[in-house]
Amino acid sequence: MILRSGLAAMAAGAATCGAELSRPNIVFRFADDWGRYAGLYAQIDDRPTVNSVVKTPVIGRLGREGVVFRNAFVPAPSCTPCRSSVLTGRYFFQTGRGAILQGAVWDSSIPSYPLLLRDAGYHIDQTYKVWSPGVPVDAPYGGRAHEYERRGGRFNQLSQNATRLVKEGRSFDEARREILEEVRANFRDFLADRKDVRPFCYWFGPTLTHREFEKGSGRALWNIDPDALRGRMRSFLPDVPEVCEDFADYLGEVQAWDAASA
Repeated sequence: MILRSGLAAMAAGAATCGAELSRPNIVFRFADDWGRYAGLYAQIDDRPTVNSVVKTPVIGRLGREGVVFRNAFVPAPSCTPCRSSVLTGRYFFQTGRGAILQGAVWDSSIPSYPLLLRDAGYHIDQTYKVWSPGVPVDAPYGGRAHEYERRGGRFNQLSQNATRLVKEGRSFDEARREILEEVRANFRDFLADRKDVRPFCYWFGPTLTHREFEKGSGRALWNIDPDALRGRMRSFLPDVPEVCEDFADYLGEVQAWDAASA
């Protein structure tokens, strides 16, 4: 887990601070199934790992300027209950039916931090996944009322969409720029709708690190050599070519996620 310098402390005091300009803007970036894999961890690891192979310069900069937690754990090893905890500050089992993976139903009587910030005068919005599967969709973030995705959502399946564009004749750099521009345009739309100087809270939740990936995309799109992962992966993963290639594809999605954070 990585926090930009001072973010946690400022967010905690946001609702009680009087002047608009003294209240921090908050960008919360959440990735599905992204484990402890980032270039900055290569300096922390006590042995050669995949972190010396994957390239994540943006996350690295955030880590250098902020705080890197070496022992941070999710409250539940499952999507919807974990997100229910993040959004409410409660243990997942305290969120009622919001803690169910399939068939979740949100209890509107449970406070969530985005809606508390909204009520305190923040401009809140989100792109891609917040709280799902469950009903009402993205309920703890105010539903679809605060969604900014009209410029496109191809980033959620970047390897598939970039590969398709390359097959149509574009270079990878052109395909990447086209898809990343959707991400940035969604955020620009969000900023353009902000009234006066009110602070904002923005949730960025793309799902590209969650399966499926385009087979061979790690090498083809991000120049990640599967052979470079041999002897570096976690002990529970078989150190064989097929697994290395699949993991290289996964790391390609990690690098894409990092690129969209620039």
